[in-house]
Amino acid sequence: MAKKSISEKRAERERQENQTLQRVFNVFLLGLAAEVYLFIVYRGYVAGSVGSMLVWHQLLRWGSWIGLAAAVAGAGVGWWKREDKKLRTIMTWAGGVGAFLFVSGWIVTHFFSNGQGVTTMCILVPILAVLALVYLLYQHECALSTVALAGTMFSVWLRGASAASERWGILVMAGCIAAAAVLGAVIFLTSKAQKDEGKLWKVRVFSVECDYRVVYAVLAAAAALLLLAAFVPAIAYYLMWVLGVLLFAELVFYTTKLM
Repeated sequence: MAKKSISEKRAERERQENQTLQRVFNVFLLGLAAEVYLFIVYRGYVAGSVGSMLVWHQLLRWGSWIGLAAAVAGAGVGWWKREDKKLRTIMTWAGGVGAFLFVSGWIVTHFFSNGQGVTTMCILVPILAVLALVYLLYQHECALSTVALAGTMFSVWLRGASAASERWGILVMAGCIAAAAVLGAVIFLTSKAQKDEGKLWKVRVFSVECDYRVVYAVLAAAAALLLLAAFVPAIAYYLMWVLGVLLFAELVFYTTKLM
């Protein structure tokens, strides 16, 4: 196989950079569109009249089921026709939009009091958009570490906020323990990928230069803090500060590696 010339390598690199920038722009537009949609939902469902609220309630319920169907169909067809890049891309977008409609519709209709559902979605959308940007612009191990720490921070906050509730406190506690178990499974899969030079089931998930010590440390710290918050919710506030410092340090570390 002939080696690529310097000009060919430069052209390929520019093409990859343009694709990344296009994806970043698409993520920004999707986040903006989602926020606009949630604002319209707030005006009609939360701040509107009784008649408007009833209409929007039905629209959101139907939208949730349609979104669920689109998400399942998008995931299924996308996997089945994964060799067809164009169709796979279309079904991925359809599945993502469907998943958003399902999750947002369910949260908004089940947490209606004082607009808590809409407020929650308005907070989650920019967070997810930022995580998507991290995935596109940074190494995959940075995205994994960032998702783990950000998810842990949210779980710890939720555990502290629900500590006074007998019902929700137990559910969130169980969720924190389950999340810690999931992180344990991720550590196991990471060790499996490390043995195959960053590949998992022949798919590259980590870069060749990945420092696995940092990945293991982040995942282990996240799991430990989740368990600590689950059993000692009184210190959730302080654990969030610890997680914030870890998240900042982790992003600085991976940013320096890009330079």
